[in-house]
Amino acid sequence: MSIEVNPLRIVAVVNPISGGGASKQQWPAVADALATAGVTYVRVVESESSEHATAVAAESARSGALTVAVGGDGHVRDVAEGVLSVDGARLGIAAAGRGNDLVRHLGLPKDPAAIAAVLTGGATREIDVLDVRRPDGVTTIAVGNVYTGLDSEATELINSLRWMGSAAYRVAPVMAAVRWKPIRASITVDGQTRESLAHMVVVANSGDYGHGLRMVPTASIDSGAVEVLLLRGDRSKYRLARLMKQAETGSHLDRREVELLSGTSITVATDRPVPVHADGDYLCEAPVTITVRPRALPIAVP
Repeated sequence: MSIEVNPLRIVAVVNPISGGGASKQQWPAVADALATAGVTYVRVVESESSEHATAVAAESARSGALTVAVGGDGHVRDVAEGVLSVDGARLGIAAAGRGNDLVRHLGLPKDPAAIAAVLTGGATREIDVLDVRRPDGVTTIAVGNVYTGLDSEATELINSLRWMGSAAYRVAPVMAAVRWKPIRASITVDGQTRESLAHMVVVANSGDYGHGLRMVPTASIDSGAVEVLLLRGDRSKYRLARLMKQAETGSHLDRREVELLSGTSITVATDRPVPVHADGDYLCEAPVTITVRPRALPIAVP
């Protein structure tokens, strides 16, 4: 059964640790703007875990409220999973993370008054979602990107260096590169398999991550397909610093070691255990299979 969302009923699912606690400052400012706009009902729930955020979001969606994720990219994924359990439900986002790369890709505002305006009177954009099947057979979702290799090792470090704030996004990759050795990756795209020595493999829905990197600038979040970036490992890892600098503008795609593939069903396997991350959070170790669910998630946008 499909529900109809009432934008004057809002449930905010707040991740209290997002952005070093920025969510606790962001949401009250948004709530004040919502009150001025005449919103009649606002419920605020602080998430206790990923599973709790998903459960609260599903309950909110069933009630017909607009469910708002207040946090970073990983928290948006958790809340989106709950929203997706109810046909017709819609997601709002109040940026309060360290990276906020999905917000950047969608062109969503970060100013509280502008966020409130989007939630109460904006448009709706239906975006693709990635279904990710883990080795244990469990399927979860990703909204922005799934990746493995040097960047997932770096993300492990980033998440252990939360006290550094956004600086961790620049320090951790250097630390991870010192001990990194390339993996041998097997990438199957719509039934066609490509094997290569690799530094990283990125399955991109949005293509933006790493606090402002345009890692796969050709990706579009509502194209019905994903772009797969393979960074081959046949060249020195010490060249990666230059590549990551170029990724700030997307100009790294011209480099010899970069390959792009495109499809709707992707399997990535590796020759040794390497973490797989989805939207900035650890998911599992390879192999994983990613399938595109086209235009599955309605999001409030300007």
